[in-house]
Amino acid sequence: MDAARRLLADRSGAVGVTAAAAVAFLALVAAVAIDLGGLALHARRLQGAADLAALSAARDLDSAAATAEATAHANIARGPLAVETTIGRYTPDKTVAPQSRFAPGNIAPNAAHVTLSAPAPLFFSRWLMGRDRVVVTRDATAAIPDAPKAMFSLGSRLARLDGGVANQLLSGLTGSQVSLSLMDYRALADLDVNLLSFTDALATRLGVTVGDYDALLGTTVDAGTALGVLDALAGGTDGGALGKLTGAAVGVKAPLGRLIGVDAQARDGLRAGLDADVSALDLITAMLEVGAGDRQMALKLDAPLGVADLKTWLAIGERPNRSPWLTVTGTGSPIIRTAQTRLYIRLRTSAKLAGLAQVELPILVELAASEARLNALSCRPGEAVEVGVRPGLARAMIGVVDEGRLDDFKHPLNPQPATILSLLGLIVLDAKADIEAADTRFKALRFDRDDIEAGTVKTVASRHFAGGLLASLLQRLELTPRVLNLPLDLGALTRALGGLLAPVGPALDALLNPVFDLLGLRFGEADVQVHGLSCPDQGLGLPRLVG
Repeated sequence: MDAARRLLADRSGAVGVTAAAAVAFLALVAAVAIDLGGLALHARRLQGAADLAALSAARDLDSAAATAEATAHANIARGPLAVETTIGRYTPDKTVAPQSRFAPGNIAPNAAHVTLSAPAPLFFSRWLMGRDRVVVTRDATAAIPDAPKAMFSLGSRLARLDGGVANQLLSGLTGSQVSLSLMDYRALADLDVNLLSFTDALATRLGVTVGDYDALLGTTVDAGTALGVLDALAGGTDGGALGKLTGAAVGVKAPLGRLIGVDAQARDGLRAGLDADVSALDLITAMLEVGAGDRQMALKLDAPLGVADLKTWLAIGERPNRSPWLTVTGTGSPIIRTAQTRLYIRLRTSAKLAGLAQVELPILVELAASEARLNALSCRPGEAVEVGVRPGLARAMIGVVDEGRLDDFKHPLNPQPATILSLLGLIVLDAKADIEAADTRFKALRFDRDDIEAGTVKTVASRHFAGGLLASLLQRLELTPRVLNLPLDLGALTRALGGLLAPVGPALDALLNPVFDLLGLRFGEADVQVHGLSCPDQGLGLPRLVG
């Protein structure tokens, strides 16, 4: 008994036993780690083979199964390999879960899904798992972007430029003083900007991954930063105009998604769609409009012939539904829209009415948003884009409004009849007029390849008035003469007023057209330009891996 107790109480040699057990455990862990590393390497090779097989199958959908089989076996040379190939349609819609974007089927397929399965050997873990191999499965999907995309913009009128007017407009949009020469503006109008290069360079400046257009278009950029990027890309070909504008634009915040829009179907092909040129002046003006929405400015314009004094206020509102200026799309959405605009004019004639007094006339002009949408596009037999365009409502009224409410686009202004002439309150002449032009239907404009390459701007015009909006407005003037506050028919006075105002309307139209030219707007007109058309057979039909 004593010998047994001594043996049980003896602790000598315990470290050796523990060490032996630990070494055995570590050896087991090392063996499992080696097998896990082998499995990871095998899975990586299998995934690479699956990617290549899917790309090959998508390139030759008619023989997708055979092509995928050959490619997979060429890259996994040893051991058994199971290859399963399915063709179908892939929809690049970011709103759909990745696993639901591929739909198997033989109706107009544009993608191939390949699944590879191959056993990986186990060397040391076989005794733990009771088998000598594990089957590893990997899959991949590749698609061809077979839907053509078009890029177009609404509001691109650069037929005329007035340096003084442009400086006032850009000063109002930026909130800073802008002083560019007419030569500067012509240099900006003639400078072509590649949107792909611009957006990629802007992404780098903002720290956004190049090619991640979802993130980029969700970013709000300082217009000064964006113009700095544009200046660097121009490389001095703008004559220094961009450098002068960069500082003035600092502080104007422009959401990029409201400058460049894209439909859900076009996101996968956005890089190809953006590989097109736009005018730098168009891009700058649109960026500042987007960033400075609901801004009001006073314009100092030279009084035209027949006008002694002219005061003008301009208010530019946001684009309805936060519509972008330019879009890349393969469908009829989004509809793009111009900004809402109000112009209020107070003028005094240089000549006196019947030798009695000068006439004072308040005029309100409202331009509702014009609209454009993609109707259709084709790549064969001839490349063409059809855009549906509807000019916005153009309305002009003679009446008094509160200038301080011009930039309140949520409420109507409702002009009140204006007293345009008063002689000591004894003879008073009240006036009102209202004219509007609105088209309820979209008119189709067709752009062929030559139009697109030439940068042709096409216009849809409403035909509700001729000779200019303001000239037509003054022709519809309704007068109410009063003598000692009593209504009185003064036919001679009315006829004299018509003769006095006859030359004023066309002169005002000619004066104000350059203002709206720069903004890409015009009374009852809408301008559209198609900047690019991407077709799969233009090198864009190469398959790509998709999620």
